[in-house]
Amino acid sequence: MSLKLSPKASLLSIIAPYIIAFLVVIVKPIEIVNDSEGYLNMVITRSAGYPLFLHGIKLCFGTFFNTATIILQYGLGVCSIYFFIKTLKTCFNLHAIWLFLLNIILLAPYFYNHHLANVFLSEALSYPIYLIVVGLMLRSLTQKDVTFILYAIPLLLLLIQTRSQFLFLIPIIIGIILWNHRLKYKGLLFLLIIFPFLCGFADKLYHKVAHDEFVSTPWTGIHLLTPAMYVSDASDYNIYNSQKAKALFKNSYKDLAKKHLNIHELNPNLHHENDLSIYVKEYSEIANFTILPNGLALADSLATHSKKLIEVDVLTKQMSIPLIINNFKAWLSLYIKNFIHAFGNAKYTLLLVIILGFSCIKAYQTNEIKYVTISCIVLLSLSNVALVAIGMHTLKRFTFYNDWVWFLIFILLIHSGNKTSKYEL
Repeated sequence: MSLKLSPKASLLSIIAPYIIAFLVVIVKPIEIVNDSEGYLNMVITRSAGYPLFLHGIKLCFGTFFNTATIILQYGLGVCSIYFFIKTLKTCFNLHAIWLFLLNIILLAPYFYNHHLANVFLSEALSYPIYLIVVGLMLRSLTQKDVTFILYAIPLLLLLIQTRSQFLFLIPIIIGIILWNHRLKYKGLLFLLIIFPFLCGFADKLYHKVAHDEFVSTPWTGIHLLTPAMYVSDASDYNIYNSQKAKALFKNSYKDLAKKHLNIHELNPNLHHENDLSIYVKEYSEIANFTILPNGLALADSLATHSKKLIEVDVLTKQMSIPLIINNFKAWLSLYIKNFIHAFGNAKYTLLLVIILGFSCIKAYQTNEIKYVTISCIVLLSLSNVALVAIGMHTLKRFTFYNDWVWFLIFILLIHSGNKTSKYEL
């Protein structure tokens, strides 16, 4: 590009949107939505990261809790976005115009649609941590310096304790180390291989301290069972030996049938709806307001509510895999549709897969940084959705973290000003 900006003008172009967005954010009150109560009250079905974050703000700011939360959530977002933009500038020497556009795209969740600073939801904390971790991954990838991975590991632990969906980052980080260093750092690779177990232990330790229960966050089984129940048929209770499992299946299936929330029991009058749109729209009704209440009704009547939730989680985990296997074709069809839904339609999904294949081949052939980076960021987007789609509906709330990927792909493909065009292998 021929347009030149002075260093002061470049810095102003980055900072000005932060100031403007802050004025929008600070006048908007903070919202309490459906999931907020769980975080605010540190219930056992919420993992440690965000409830502890909010608890710390309460202790420090008392009656100014709401305002302090808005300011801190926005401040964390701005710091992480600025770090990410600086990383892109360092790694790829991008022109100020591209950095300005990416800055706006990364900032958008704070003033458009998600309003991250103005809501009590865990993505207000996970989004900034995610950007910092990915920034460190890109620094390590492009500069072949494993030190940045070491910086990322404690943040990755915090990120996974905030939202477990980010477990998908672990194999990608392992891939970065293997690509750059082969098997040179065996100790670090071993740490990353056992990292999910360390995260699981940290999760259990938190619940032991906060709830006197040494258990993983008891909310996985419901997520795994929900899509399986949605595609099941009425006779599937026969696959279970446990009377409680049979009862939970029968009761849940009966209620889902009444609500037309099973693919074999859909309302024939809803011609404009399909099995996926109903699943996405009614996911909470299926999981939280049908399966969960039936599970709690079967739990030990003398147990506390937390112990009932743990009992339901154990039972639903045990039920999930047999039910998925018994309806695998229907389950896989729903999974693929759910996966595609995250990207808008099959054409965009296919395009992203083609870009991944093309960039991997070019990276192998040329070792050019831009192709290696494109492969990495496409994997971020696909892997996140692949994990989320297993047990959740692919709402934007769970997938927006990588909305910038398309724009960075475009910029890298047309950008010709990289400081370093190839790896030195």
